[in-house]
Amino acid sequence: MRRQSLNGEAFLTVARRTAGLGLLGLGLCLSVLAQEVVYRCGQEYTNAPRDITQCERLPQQAVTVIPGLRPQTARQAMGSDTPALAPALAPVMDESRVKSEPAQAATVQQSERDVQARTILAQELERMQKQHQALVQAYMQGEPAKLIAEASAPQKYLERVAAIKAAIERTERDIDSVQRELARRPMALKAVKP
Repeated sequence: MRRQSLNGEAFLTVARRTAGLGLLGLGLCLSVLAQEVVYRCGQEYTNAPRDITQCERLPQQAVTVIPGLRPQTARQAMGSDTPALAPALAPVMDESRVKSEPAQAATVQQSERDVQARTILAQELERMQKQHQALVQAYMQGEPAKLIAEASAPQKYLERVAAIKAAIERTERDIDSVQRELARRPMALKAVKP
């Protein structure tokens, strides 16, 4: 058997062919890996199921590529490519209508929300005042009526008196905070229609 020596040009040709075949083989391997079998195991999709008997093999799907939108260049954004079409395509807007209607609608909606919030706060204040009045009546200036169980245990009586006093103080603070919140809210203005 005779051994041939390769000159530089022949060596490059062989190297290119070998590299080309290697890249082709690599591409085929990657495409095979990309087309691996996929299983559905309950709600999970996987290519490596834990228990293949409880999984369903899904059929091969063709890969779908949806091209995205190309971003506009600065020239296209400025409209210099089609200056004659730009005014025709631009939407016609009446600036006075656009500026006044949303502001007016927002003002009406905001006033409705303010009225609703004020109503809720007024109801809450009324409820708290009734609760405060009931607690003050039960407290009876620090000497509420003793319960049957408290006759033999004076400590329970003292604890109940302290709890009523704390509840009265807490309710007074709540009433003050709701009144401050009501003072912050604007009064409802009723528009008179002619």
